[in-house]
Amino acid sequence: MPRGKVKLAFIEDNKARKNSFMKRKECLKNKLKELSTLCGIEACAIIYSSYEPGLEVWPEDNTAFQNVLNTFLTKSPMEIHKFMSNQNSYIKERISKVKGQIKKQIVVNQDLVMANLMSDCLSGKASLSGLNSKDLNNLGSLAAHKLSEIEDSIKVLKSDAPAAQSQLPEPKEVVGCSNTASHMAAEGTNVDCYVPVMETTGWYPPDWTNDHVEHGLDLVPGINMMNSFPVDPIASWSDAYIPKTG
Repeated sequence: MPRGKVKLAFIEDNKARKNSFMKRKECLKNKLKELSTLCGIEACAIIYSSYEPGLEVWPEDNTAFQNVLNTFLTKSPMEIHKFMSNQNSYIKERISKVKGQIKKQIVVNQDLVMANLMSDCLSGKASLSGLNSKDLNNLGSLAAHKLSEIEDSIKVLKSDAPAAQSQLPEPKEVVGCSNTASHMAAEGTNVDCYVPVMETTGWYPPDWTNDHVEHGLDLVPGINMMNSFPVDPIASWSDAYIPKTG
């Protein structure tokens, strides 16, 4: 079972504090050994406490420890203190980081409040009469920002429109149909909804037209819908299109 997060605070109980020190001291020495072995670096530690007499150093080899310490002491004061940290500096760093996060969240919350207020004003649920000067300024800034975004979007759409129109296929004349569609396409008129009218001259087969004339039917369906049909259209159609047997 994983261990819970440890509260970073001074342990008041003396016995518990001593036990924590002994366990964490050994853990620190093991971590230093792993760090120096895995990464090939030089490391040392000096541990002093009221629970044990004298100082305890790591590595236990005094020569190795002294070499690392001498290398550290020969550095300039700026290099020595550049990456130093203690509990006080660590807490100050954490407090500064949390303050920055709080400021960012305050700005986000204000934007959300102003956005909701703008929506309520546009829908008639709220009025601007009860707002102070600060809220009015914030609302005006938000409205100006939204208008700027809308204008930018309109410019993008207008700039993309000619390119989209240039990619449309050229209209083609339909074979066997009226040349009205061709004229409309040449003039730039939309011909998507144009219904072509079939030419009557030379379009129908001779036998087909003769049969229709003989039986009194329209040559072009839909042009003269008021013409009366033959008295017995079934018989007429049967004579014209159904072969006789026998």
